[in-house]
Amino acid sequence: MVLYGTETHAQSRHKNYFTEISTWTLLQTVPSSFFIQDRNESDTRLQYALQWNVTPVNFSFNANKLISPVQFFIVNPVRRYGGSAEIFVQPVWATSSFKNSDLTRFSLSAGARIFIPAVESGEYLSFSLGAKYRLRKNNSGGSENTYAAEISSYTFFGILGFQFNYNFTGSSKYDFGICLKYY
Repeated sequence: MVLYGTETHAQSRHKNYFTEISTWTLLQTVPSSFFIQDRNESDTRLQYALQWNVTPVNFSFNANKLISPVQFFIVNPVRRYGGSAEIFVQPVWATSSFKNSDLTRFSLSAGARIFIPAVESGEYLSFSLGAKYRLRKNNSGGSENTYAAEISSYTFFGILGFQFNYNFTGSSKYDFGICLKYY
């Protein structure tokens, strides 16, 4: 309903919500840069990969008492790096084949992590600890699934981070990268 060339509050709110959702979704499609160890008994190298992070559920420890501490998919950055726990899914795609470990280029991880604020309620520095299970195939058709632990640090209001993952089994023992989280 338009009255004298002005929008109603409901129309304006609907447009703002649509803009927020579409902008958030578009920014989340930008991947983070990662390096994955590609090794066998005689050779080792780093393999460049792209990683995305999807957070279906986040629980904030410092949320305002007037709002829910739980957020789904769209997570307010202050609530994340200010202290929270989340469940996540991480698709990873390597830019070329694994010559040494014979792994396929795609893997998928799912797990949980906790964010701990360190400096200025996490705005300047925060850390995260997590555990995940990585699903990965090798080119022979077998599986190279593994449990992994991750440790990360984030700065610049949670936008820029460094993540290190240690895989407990499998051909690739570690991977690390620069995490970019756009809000």
